[in-house]
Amino acid sequence: MNLSEAIDMVAKDERELQEKYMKLADQETDPFVKTFFDRVVKDATKHEKKVRKKYGKILATLHKKTF
Repeated sequence: MNLSEAIDMVAKDERELQEKYMKLADQETDPFVKTFFDRVVKDATKHEKKVRKKYGKILATLHKKTF
């Protein structure tokens, strides 16, 4: 596995987590639990963006140093 594959795997896991909790939030009747699940989705979205940004910079740096 190379670095870009690892990045894609982590981002995919984050998206799957988002989808899982969005489905749970849609089924939930308790507003507090629904808000909690929505917050989990929001946090996972932020984390996915940070992962892509952080490791995108790493890939760009590695590309510059190797070529």
